[in-house]
Amino acid sequence: MTPGPTLPRRLARLALVATLAAAVGTVCGLGAMASARYVQTLTHPGCWHVGRGPQQAGITGAQDVSVPAHDGPDLAAWYVPPSNGALIILLGGLGSGRDGMLREGAVLAAKGYGLLMLDQRACSLPSGLSTLGYLEARDLRQAVAWAAQQPGVGHIGALGFSAGGVTAILAAAEDQRIEALVAEGGFADLEADLSGEYQRGGLVARIVFLLNPVFFRLETGVNPALVSPVSALGSVSPRPLLLIYGDREVDSARAWQQLDAAGDPKELWVVADCGHGGYLDAAPQEWETRVVGFFDAAFGL
Repeated sequence: MTPGPTLPRRLARLALVATLAAAVGTVCGLGAMASARYVQTLTHPGCWHVGRGPQQAGITGAQDVSVPAHDGPDLAAWYVPPSNGALIILLGGLGSGRDGMLREGAVLAAKGYGLLMLDQRACSLPSGLSTLGYLEARDLRQAVAWAAQQPGVGHIGALGFSAGGVTAILAAAEDQRIEALVAEGGFADLEADLSGEYQRGGLVARIVFLLNPVFFRLETGVNPALVSPVSALGSVSPRPLLLIYGDREVDSARAWQQLDAAGDPKELWVVADCGHGGYLDAAPQEWETRVVGFFDAAFGL
């Protein structure tokens, strides 16, 4: 009969198992903490303002208005009536205030376009919560309804940057009143990004990516799989679509895949020597020519 392990050996094995379990628990705990912190920051981005208003950006006739959110409270906004019968709703990036796209608005207003410049939910609502496009798209549809009731508004388009572009795509997929859409620098699919589907990393990173979608759903009540522009773009057609990306982000944002998913008419402009944002700075004349020309053609102006 083979003798069993001696007491010291059993204790050594137990100590090894306990050490390994503690190490695994520590790694998992670190991953969970990192994921929770990341998602909290992502869904509560705060509210940033550029510190100036429409007049300082060269936009005249702007009115201080409030637009109801889909769930009751109002979103702060500026409204500029159109002189050409067309209105563009402007949506800044994550945590952006209504002043997030003043320069873009100034270009459009100079050509006779009306503007509705909206706060993000994270700015106007007490919770400061952002869902990166899902609830924001419902708010945008409310804004479209508000804009359609304004005198002199015969056409409505949308121009959004980053999370604002995602919002515009998700809303346009369900609201035919958005007749033309320009989306700049948006992600392709939130669940894929949160889960690191296109990224690599060590064990802690893998745990973070595994837990990110779970924490996002717990934090917002929204399934991140529903925040998927690449899945929604096909429903924008036959209304015209212009996607804009910098050449240093076009691959990571899967811009070509988004273009393939969209129906006609569609266009992708890749801005040379540009990352995420700053498209107007990188190519001011081309931005004006492309974006204003896009809306002019869409509305028959």
